[in-house]
Amino acid sequence: MAMLMMGLSVQCVLDFMVAGISLMIGLGLFAFIASILCSAAFFQNAKEIS
Repeated sequence: MAMLMMGLSVQCVLDFMVAGISLMIGLGLFAFIASILCSAAFFQNAKEIS
C-alpha cells in the first residue's frame, strides 16, 4: 500500500512539474510576443511624432 501511495505521489509531482514547465513556456512565449507587438507599436508612434 505504501509503495502504491509513493508511486502515486511521484506521478503527481511529475505531473505538476510538467504542467508548471509547460505553463512557464506558454506564458514566456505570450510575454515575448506581447513585448514584440508593444515595441513595434511604440516605434510606429515614435516615427509619426518625429
